[in-house]
Amino acid sequence: MNTKTFQLLLFSLSILFFTNCKDQTVTTISGTIDYLGDSELYIEMPPLHYKYSPKERSALTVNQGKFNAEINIKEPEIIWLVLQDFVYPFYAEPGIELSIEIIRSDFPYEVEIKGYDKDYNLAYQEFLKETENLDTAIKAEMDKFKVGQRNTALAYSEIKLESAEKHFKGTPLEPLYQKIVGEDLVLRLRAVEYSNRFISNYDVDSERQKVVNKALQKEFFTLSSLEAQRAGIRDFSHYYSRTFGIYDSVMNAYGTSLAEYDIKQVAYEELNEKRMQVINVIEDRDAKAYAEMFIVAERIGEQPISISEPTYFNFLKEYEEYTEYTDFLTYFYNEIKSVSPGEPAIPFQLADRSGEIHTLDEYKGKFVLLDFWAGWCQPCLVEFPHMRELYSDYSRNELEILGISTEVDSLVWIQDITRFENPWPQLYGGDGMDQKTFKAYKGGGIPFYILVDPDGNIARYNDIRPSFNFTEVLDSLITQYNQ
Repeated sequence: MNTKTFQLLLFSLSILFFTNCKDQTVTTISGTIDYLGDSELYIEMPPLHYKYSPKERSALTVNQGKFNAEINIKEPEIIWLVLQDFVYPFYAEPGIELSIEIIRSDFPYEVEIKGYDKDYNLAYQEFLKETENLDTAIKAEMDKFKVGQRNTALAYSEIKLESAEKHFKGTPLEPLYQKIVGEDLVLRLRAVEYSNRFISNYDVDSERQKVVNKALQKEFFTLSSLEAQRAGIRDFSHYYSRTFGIYDSVMNAYGTSLAEYDIKQVAYEELNEKRMQVINVIEDRDAKAYAEMFIVAERIGEQPISISEPTYFNFLKEYEEYTEYTDFLTYFYNEIKSVSPGEPAIPFQLADRSGEIHTLDEYKGKFVLLDFWAGWCQPCLVEFPHMRELYSDYSRNELEILGISTEVDSLVWIQDITRFENPWPQLYGGDGMDQKTFKAYKGGGIPFYILVDPDGNIARYNDIRPSFNFTEVLDSLITQYNQ
């Protein structure tokens, strides 16, 4: 073989190699949208953890109504188109080329996808038509459940589940069916909790077991099903634990309307024991590793390091071969540890209503409560009367409160601070829950509180509530600091 022939052969092989690599890892999408306005169109890949993993979202560049992108994936999966508050799933697999047409005013109902051997998109459209307004109806009926009224929430949920089974089961869109199975099971656990609260002689143990049996019958505890859920095993295990009346017992004992986060702190041992009952139902090791990863992440995110650390290290040892899970938990553990009590508070520069910039350094020498909130967050608003009392009870040499809004729209923020007229400084950073300072403190939800000590170090990390334990905690810290 001469040199030229060898070079041509090598070039041909390299083209074949790179073509095959692309076929194995890339989904190509192109499409049109009639108009976009000020909004953005995103592609969102499902993250490993719904709350604590970095978002895998990328904006599509739309030019004169047209867009295209290449998505690197290793195996077939459901990917989401995101437009404002609406989402639309589509099935992607390596090497496939999809064409997507969107009518924005009717999104997610007017979406056409071409490129499949079978019209899976048509199945989803039929499902949307059959279940339109069902979620709203279920929510309204569940509100009746909460006050002990007869309702049709479970009947509506069954209709939605039957539609999902008809259109998705046995197709590449089966994860959508599995997700709705999970939603139905969670709804049934919530019904058990409320029924136990309002119905005399209710056989809660039997009814709870019926839900577990249905979960087994629907193969809910398999890896593919758990991966299809919004929050893995979290929602099922959370509402399962609530059916034991633990929340009601804590509320009765404290005689006050505690925030859910506070109940989780007070009743951690009991709730954790019940959640682990769910984990122990799972027999497949792959599914159990995935489920336990979610439980450990919840502990790291919601409990002090002293509580979460042993289970974190146990997971690393028990499931060391599941590197995706151990890498994520290690990342998250280190993130939370960096904002644990004793660590330096994270600096920020945020503007108030007049545009004046505030920094954390301005408030050194006193305790500072950082209150991350938004006007749409009812639990945030419930705390305001208690915060006003605190603001009056302590001098500005002892305590300052800084309200940091996680509102997306600055005009809505202005309306909110005008409406509530809270006397402490109100700061704004934009970007909603993606706000830089909120994310820097690893916030997962609101209300979210950080207490900074006079030296500029974190004193308490989201384990205090103005309506619950703040006065006791602050008085103790002030005494210690002045000794």
